[in-house]
Amino acid sequence: MTTFFDELAKKLAERWVSLLAIPGLLFLTVLLLGARLRWAHALDIGYALDSLDNLAADLSRWPAARTALCAAGVLLAAAAVGLAAADLAAGIRLVWLGRWPAPLARWRRRARQDRWDNLVERRFALEDTSGRTEEMQAEIDDLAARANQLAMARPASPTWIGDRFKALESIGYQRYGLDLTFVWPAFWLVAPDLVRSEIEAAGSQFADATVRGSWAALYAVLALLWPPSAAVAVVTGFAAWRRGRSSAAAQTRLIEVALDLHGRALATALGVGDANATGPLTPDEGGEITRICRKGR
Repeated sequence: MTTFFDELAKKLAERWVSLLAIPGLLFLTVLLLGARLRWAHALDIGYALDSLDNLAADLSRWPAARTALCAAGVLLAAAAVGLAAADLAAGIRLVWLGRWPAPLARWRRRARQDRWDNLVERRFALEDTSGRTEEMQAEIDDLAARANQLAMARPASPTWIGDRFKALESIGYQRYGLDLTFVWPAFWLVAPDLVRSEIEAAGSQFADATVRGSWAALYAVLALLWPPSAAVAVVTGFAAWRRGRSSAAAQTRLIEVALDLHGRALATALGVGDANATGPLTPDEGGEITRICRKGR
């Protein structure tokens, strides 16, 4: 038992260092540097080195107890900044999922729908043209790829990531009659361990991307004090956004395939349909599963 708790404490400490302490210390370092340089000496490397030398000289004259307290305070401050970034990640997640204020969401969704409709209409117009040439076929393929890159179906969300999850909900309902809002907890309990671990891994990557996005937002705010931190914000934000898109695509695809392969297990567990049946669920079976899981709601 003692070994178990020792290992647990070790893993928690490692996670604390990787998620909170190290990113927080980096942010505090940039904050300290920015506070000394500000706008007047934003890119003055010589001034920055002199400032750090003066700071190191001041710290070297501190008593050991004061230095230890300062180090502890810095670690606590780094953890506090890390916790703030973790809390901010929830807001980043809502933004990526398209949970925007209604007027802005409508405007952005309409703009994405207009772009998608234009690409699809141009594609259909070329496909209906007689005497199709190789150049026309290449343009048709390009239009189809651009439309799919924008959204796999007509956009229903102001964001690409939001559309991926909305498309998953639509597939679950239209293909299998499943309302995933109510059915998902039951399906999760009957899904094989391998399926759950793969979906959880993709979900963890998405959560990690939102945390990176929150750090990008914090560095963007810091740019008001020290402009070069804006470059850090842009690079970090772009990397977080790309990781968020790829992990969301992986997670939704895994869930879709899981429903294809293991939806029948949920039907069997709930006593829906023929116990000896194989293959994917039918819409009627999915509708009955949804009725059961909703419990009259």
